[in-house]
Amino acid sequence: VLKPGGCFVAKVFQGVGYDEYLKDVRTSFNKVLIRKPDASRARSREVYVVAKGFKR
Repeated sequence: VLKPGGCFVAKVFQGVGYDEYLKDVRTSFNKVLIRKPDASRARSREVYVVAKGFKR
């Protein structure tokens, strides 16, 4: 559904499968950023994955 060059944002929690998920995202996009909101508690495992430049 996502067109080539498209962007994707997802809220994910670091845990089992996180590293494998990131590996898959990095193979599908040109640029992948991991961001943790300032409002998020330091002990929280939530992060946002921002992926740009979808490859077909």
